[in-house]
Amino acid sequence: MFLQKMIKFIEMKRILFVLMFLFVAAFSNAQVFNTSGILKSGEAAIGFEPSMLVNGGTNEFLMFFHAGVGIGNNLDLGAKIGAFGDETYYGGDVEFGISRNLSLSAGMHHFYDFGFDGTANVTVPLASGTSLITGLDMDINFGDETTIPLWVPIGIRVSIGNGWSLIMEAEIELTDEAYHYFGIGMAYGF
Repeated sequence: MFLQKMIKFIEMKRILFVLMFLFVAAFSNAQVFNTSGILKSGEAAIGFEPSMLVNGGTNEFLMFFHAGVGIGNNLDLGAKIGAFGDETYYGGDVEFGISRNLSLSAGMHHFYDFGFDGTANVTVPLASGTSLITGLDMDINFGDETTIPLWVPIGIRVSIGNGWSLIMEAEIELTDEAYHYFGIGMAYGF
């Protein structure tokens, strides 16, 4: 068990290094969490988020690493890896900006089972540099049986300057197939 976790940790360090290297040439003040902000072409962001998943009375800790890059035409690509839990999370998505405060994303993930993701992200400005983030998150998971968990994400983003943001978020389960999710992390645009 310990050896498996060490191997996963080493694999995660390699993947994180590659992601950071790929995005080091760009600059942005956007983030890669559940916000509606879209990265402009050539802009990038990375982030980390210690998280807790609560499912039917059991808790699982995951450390998420986020990365995103703007590809133009109000689109960006995102990647997310969750490590150090019972199962490693791998995911990616494309996000399309509808307006400054609304975006839609679609993607794929593997976390215990393979699945598709769909999210509507809403950002509501509260005060200078502070925003409420919410929306609707849906997965379609293909395991022994197909499930469709739904969540309502809710959180706060606080810009702390020099490209850094503090983001606190939770995803509240709406269906029995979902789980509660709580995380707090940092994002850096460059």
